Amino acid sequence: MLPTLGKWARITVAVTIAGVLCGAGASTVSASPSAPAAAPARSDSADKPVYLIHGYDPTIESKGCKKWSTAAKAMKSWGWKGKFVRVGFYAIDQGTGCTVNIAPNGDADTPIRELGKQLAWDIYNRYTVRGKTVDLVGHSMGGLIARAALTGTARHEAGFPSKLYVEDAVTLGTPHRGAMSAYLCQEGQQCADMRATSSFMEWLGPTLPQADQGTDWTLIASHADHVATVNTASPELSGAQHLVRYGATTGLTHGKLRTTTDGTYRMNYSNDGSPWRHIRYGAAPIRAAMNGLYWATRW
Repeated sequence: MLPTLGKWARITVAVTIAGVLCGAGASTVSASPSAPAAAPARSDSADKPVYLIHGYDPTIESKGCKKWSTAAKAMKSWGWKGKFVRVGFYAIDQGTGCTVNIAPNGDADTPIRELGKQLAWDIYNRYTVRGKTVDLVGHSMGGLIARAALTGTARHEAGFPSKLYVEDAVTLGTPHRGAMSAYLCQEGQQCADMRATSSFMEWLGPTLPQADQGTDWTLIASHADHVATVNTASPELSGAQHLVRYGATTGLTHGKLRTTTDGTYRMNYSNDGSPWRHIRYGAAPIRAAMNGLYWATRW
């Protein structure tokens, strides 16, 4: 059991349960007609599998799934014992430690909606069909892929699985309402999808989707992030249960939201539509993300 010292406060007490990382061998996605088992009851636990979905980076220098190494190592040391499923979606992600590549021949022209569909099938085939629930963590565009997976499934759209069991979802610097930088990017469909006026953003709609089991959303943003500003990365009235915004002086830029695991930071947060509260010693982004995956009702 993780210590109950407050969801967003810094936690310094070590837990005793051991964590494990999944193997690095990548697999691809295939649809399954099997009917899923009944959904498990929601619980505060550290043993659920966690899908880690990186952001937009089709360049040859991309580290792919290795981008999650710092976060996964930290969560393991804090006592997370569920598997980490590192998700790739570019051809160049091969050999970067991905557990699964949902688009092994993919590039920047692969639509985010299609990536969401493939992610949905991977979750369904690995876990939902067996009656198991998972958690999702997406950085930047990775959060939109996670959102697309749940959106298409919740609407019972053609090509998506019949249901998904996703208990918690955390996004870090995700442009839920589009990114201005996407208008400057001309490389591929994914840039076009991330523009606020795109048909993809219109398809997502204004509110966050729910999986069949119910999904607890935590949106983490930073005033120091100039790629996905706080108004798009942690928008109010989005249906998110928990919103987190780090201060501008924290130095938590776009990439650091995915890699920062220690220290304390000025933070504003809101739970279930409550007024914003400020704390001076808020947890680091990855610590806050893990807290968001663990707690469902305790703040």
